[in-house]
Amino acid sequence: MSNWGTETIETDRLTFHCRLQGDPNGPPMLLLHGSSATGRWWEPLLEVLPDSLNVAAPDLRGCGLSGKPETGYAVADQAADIELLVEALGWHDIDLVGHSTGGAVAIEFALRRPDLLHTLTLADSVPIQGSYSPPETLRLLAEMRHDRALLRRALALLMPSLVSGIQDEDGEPAFFGLLVEDAAQMAPAAFTEIARSVSEWNRLPDAGRLTLPTLLIWGELDILVDRDDVTGTLLAIPGANNLEVLRGVGHCPMIEAPLTFAERLLDFIVLADAGETG
Repeated sequence: MSNWGTETIETDRLTFHCRLQGDPNGPPMLLLHGSSATGRWWEPLLEVLPDSLNVAAPDLRGCGLSGKPETGYAVADQAADIELLVEALGWHDIDLVGHSTGGAVAIEFALRRPDLLHTLTLADSVPIQGSYSPPETLRLLAEMRHDRALLRRALALLMPSLVSGIQDEDGEPAFFGLLVEDAAQMAPAAFTEIARSVSEWNRLPDAGRLTLPTLLIWGELDILVDRDDVTGTLLAIPGANNLEVLRGVGHCPMIEAPLTFAERLLDFIVLADAGETG
């Protein structure tokens, strides 16, 4: 059972709401969620991570109970947010984990401040070259601001093993309902600007600088990130010699298979400590 709590952390760029767990003197682990999400998406993982770790799962810009400005959703801006959060926490030698668009933020942060990181883990991440969202996708995202049923259906497609067999709102798991509610409360700009930002982001030319130990985790049923994109990121990052494919899992492995996710992540960190990931 986890012992996570919450804390508000003020920085010059953003007021962060963070879920914090574990030993304040333990190895630091920072968990970055994707778009339409909050730190709540990491709660199933927090339940199974050892309390010897020092874990933070912030709500990112525009999400959850963190600040919700109208601007600042570019990947580089969000990485700058995280840099000040890390400074406020006083952390270094961090095991950084990014999911989906949070993976792009994690990559950007790793390029900005590799001196602060121990390992990098990318879970069903936006590929290293970014991900184009066509106009019709942006229109659908904008509609989700006002259409709760559309938002619910979209989120259900991302986590098929969690909501398998769910037909309507009344039958959905309680936790899934909280995820839908969180997504509905995003800053209006966040619905489209996060997707637009990863369409304009491309770090493939700089990938050769990512030499720290890097793990890729991918759910085989992911409808957003396909196997070719994962393989391309794996080949582009020199430190990425580890790809874990999770069977029967969609875009959200930390929700759908938290114990397996934790096992793969912790095994990877142990190997990184032993210098055996290269």
